[in-house]
Amino acid sequence: MADRVVDKKLRRTYYNRCNPDESLPPDDPRYVDIDAKSPEARGRNWSDALASRIELSEKPVCEFFTGLPGSGKSTELKHLAARLEDEDGARLLPVLIDAETVLDIYNQIDVPEILVAILYKTDEVVLTAEGKDPKDALKDGRFARLWHWLTTTEVELSSLEASVNAKAGEKDVAEISGGAKAVLDLKTIPTLREKVRAKVAANMTTFIAQVKAALVALNKRAKKLKYNGIVVIFDSLEKLRGISTNWTEVLTSAERIFTGGAPYLQLPVHVIYTLPPALVLRLSEPVHFLPMLKLHDRAGNRAAGFDVARELIRQRVPDEHLREFFGATSGEDRVERLIAWSGGYPREIVRLLQSFIAASSLDEPLFKRLLSQAADQYRRTVPENALRWLARVHLEKRLIIDDDTHRATVDLMVQNNVVLRYLNDAEWFDLHPAVRDMPALRDEIARFQAEQKRMRAEQEKSSRSGG
Repeated sequence: MADRVVDKKLRRTYYNRCNPDESLPPDDPRYVDIDAKSPEARGRNWSDALASRIELSEKPVCEFFTGLPGSGKSTELKHLAARLEDEDGARLLPVLIDAETVLDIYNQIDVPEILVAILYKTDEVVLTAEGKDPKDALKDGRFARLWHWLTTTEVELSSLEASVNAKAGEKDVAEISGGAKAVLDLKTIPTLREKVRAKVAANMTTFIAQVKAALVALNKRAKKLKYNGIVVIFDSLEKLRGISTNWTEVLTSAERIFTGGAPYLQLPVHVIYTLPPALVLRLSEPVHFLPMLKLHDRAGNRAAGFDVARELIRQRVPDEHLREFFGATSGEDRVERLIAWSGGYPREIVRLLQSFIAASSLDEPLFKRLLSQAADQYRRTVPENALRWLARVHLEKRLIIDDDTHRATVDLMVQNNVVLRYLNDAEWFDLHPAVRDMPALRDEIARFQAEQKRMRAEQEKSSRSGG
């Protein structure tokens, strides 16, 4: 009985060390610096790529960053924040924002709620750095007057402009809804969002000017604390996806905001915005796109990502305990198969690891059944009319967009992790192994290859006849 209790405690410990939804700070013992271990695994050093312009530029920089949910993006951004804050580096005060806590990610978004969220979180971080109560964020006169103007239709624009120069000590006119409550209200009350959006749309220049003035003031406060300025990192915007009935509208709303370099989101401080992966193909602006771990090169040869994936597992579960969960004789083989099945997708590696640990007795039939169940989740997202397009992606290693139908397919397949991105000197794409092994897709791949072979033969025949 005692051995069973120990086993259960051990299983509980490592089950919870393998939470697939948890992003890790750089000081977590489970954290693996992927690019330091093997730059080839993701094609470049992503911390350097994101930090270089911010560290070098004398003016505020605006960067776009994306990656599939669970690709390691949030962990990479935490690593970046620590690097930029370091006294021997850029020495910037980082403001990390989780979009899920400040925005309604299931409905269309717009500029006002993003900027109000940035103001609130930046003031909260500055107050904390000053040793003050972060609950007082955005309760000063400047924000109170701005919020009152946004939400009270009777107040004329001239009232806001006059109140900016109001005497110190004047009682705030909008203490009824400041700081955290203002952000929460914008997130949870659709009618308020529409009201604020309409007011801003009619007076965009004034609104943007007020937001920037507030951020300039906050930046000055950060410099008094011996920082060189502020860097805002707006994470989790890539999770904007709506629901089945409004998915396209939500994505289009994000496209409107970020197209043309996001002119209304260029700020007097450094800022990094994450974007939905599907937007990458809709924008002309450069976007840093975090790839998967490259398990194989384009020719199918084993690549550096395998060893990195193995280290990710080792830091979650040491080898001696992994053998207890996976089997002393067949354990390493199963770990290799787990990694290969994941396609180099970090969250999938951790999620599968957790599900295998949860199994009280992992034999080969159960191992295969758990992989099959995980595969079904991917396969259910693939409509029949996407099979031919997916076959071409697998064979040509690129995203094909010949028409609007293809664009809609790309949006869906990328957002649902069916198509994965990799990087050598140039980017390339392939299918998640669970999808690639679908019998219907294998048949489509074979048909497409046969068609291509027949077309080449006809072209060669025609060329010889013409000669």
